[in-house]
Amino acid sequence: MTGLKLVMKTVSAERKNDMISTLSTIELSVPVPSIDWNAVLDDTHILAGLLRKRKLLGYGAFGVVYEVAGAAIKIGCVDENEPIIQQWVYETHALALPVWAYQLEVILPRVVTREVCPRHGYLSDLWTPTSVNCHCGEALAALVMPVAETPDMLLLKKSEAEQIWQTVYEAVFNKFSVSLDLHWRNMISLQSRLLVCDFGDTNSKLAELW
Repeated sequence: MTGLKLVMKTVSAERKNDMISTLSTIELSVPVPSIDWNAVLDDTHILAGLLRKRKLLGYGAFGVVYEVAGAAIKIGCVDENEPIIQQWVYETHALALPVWAYQLEVILPRVVTREVCPRHGYLSDLWTPTSVNCHCGEALAALVMPVAETPDMLLLKKSEAEQIWQTVYEAVFNKFSVSLDLHWRNMISLQSRLLVCDFGDTNSKLAELW
């Protein structure tokens, strides 16, 4: 599949404010989670039981996303600032999924940690087995959010995709001094609306240990 190149453009302050206002007026209708995910992440036994029925949704350089009990769980290198930024973008611009739960260190079944391990599991094309550390058997970070869809490439090619990226990229950089990774794989679709889905800081200390 050919990736979509997203190009940042300079726009006037007036145009930028119009973009943010337009994109922020449409609220997302997100269902309430069916279970208390904060409690689930605290309960090793319950979490392990739910993970037995996990479905792979996707993976990247710093983690794997599963569908579990009606939720999407991102497991791996998820810095503490990532859920803060994601929730902020959801609340201020409605251009991200809400964060249902997050923990920096979650005890997981070993089979799951091996799948998530960048050396032994789903290997990103950014790594070689010797360029990353083994994380099998370790407690890993987990971020829980609603399940979304992979957007159609035709939807991504619309100018709206570039507009969303520019709005979110600049807003996050101005607020948190974090530069997001501009890539089509970091966009999802919910209710036919494009959203940004990866708010990780590749310069974080946690990423350096990955």
